[in-house]
Amino acid sequence: QIVNEHATDFTYLASMANLYSSVVNVQRGIDITVSGYNHKAHILLKRIVKTMTEVPEKLEPSLFDRVKDKVSKEYQNFMFAQPYQHAFYAADLCLETSKWSIEDKIMVLESIQMCDIVSFSRQLLSRFHLEVLVHGNVSSEEAKEISSILFDGLDPSPPPQSIIPELRIVKLEEGKEYIHRVREPNTNNTNSCIEVLLQIGSLNIKDVSLLALVHQLMKEPAFNELRTNEQLGYIVHTSIKTNGDNIKGLLIIIQSDSFDPLHLDGRIEAFFDRMRTKIASMDGDEFKSNIIALQQSFVEKNKNLSEESNKYWSAICNRHYLFKRLHLIADNLETASKAEVLRFFDKFIARESPHRRKLCASI
Repeated sequence: QIVNEHATDFTYLASMANLYSSVVNVQRGIDITVSGYNHKAHILLKRIVKTMTEVPEKLEPSLFDRVKDKVSKEYQNFMFAQPYQHAFYAADLCLETSKWSIEDKIMVLESIQMCDIVSFSRQLLSRFHLEVLVHGNVSSEEAKEISSILFDGLDPSPPPQSIIPELRIVKLEEGKEYIHRVREPNTNNTNSCIEVLLQIGSLNIKDVSLLALVHQLMKEPAFNELRTNEQLGYIVHTSIKTNGDNIKGLLIIIQSDSFDPLHLDGRIEAFFDRMRTKIASMDGDEFKSNIIALQQSFVEKNKNLSEESNKYWSAICNRHYLFKRLHLIADNLETASKAEVLRFFDKFIARESPHRRKLCASI
């Protein structure tokens, strides 16, 4: 945020010329994005790199205090977020060993001084691992020149492997159900919420396609039955959750102002039971139509360059580097059978399965 504050003057002017940038912290470090007309983007990147290197010399006490107060308020405001956001956060705290609680962050933030930021920025920019994606109307030589702006401007040394952040995820024990109960921090919010995460694990492309198909078959019935018919809550959401780089899970979340998490958990389990029966009795045409719809979502043409770039960058950040991964999943769906889906369901989702790994985060 300090870099963004220092860069405001020229990034605003750049935006008037359709050049955009962002500097954000992510799980493994700092993510710098520059987009816009290719013949000027490198100039904006140079200015951002220069601003980053000047933080130790140009940081002023007034700016430090303002940014520190802003970050503190962001942490405190999270306590007033919706219960479903607290459920996501609580489950991630259980599974991601590198994640710190908001309470810990608030406590540590109070003790941070300007000299700590100056020292940390020098240390951070002196030694780091760098990955770059240059996508668009550029040649390979131009891409190398753009990359050299970062290397020459920051002049980093390679870091020891021991200090590169590793995203380790807790592996839940098979056949066990884990419950994490958290009191809603906002006492004025009368809603309850439950997140049920069925941890699947690291999967090959074939199993990823089966998980995607199970979710495709489940998402519409989950909304119709749990929200519309049973009226359990206004928010009913299902998705495929990824923890770390590649640990997959099937997630279902319900936020309710009428029922407690224990009741919601029971209704979710009953839905899983019904869903198994529904898949088993599904006729071939309906099953095939779901496969086709899912395939189309994976191979759908990108709406713009930014959307395509984000897919490539995701492949880099998750470290699988399969830039055609979505097309590979779509190809694997072509041979998916109902029998395979039922075997996958019975192993990872059915409540009586000895292999199921379940985490409940209750708010």
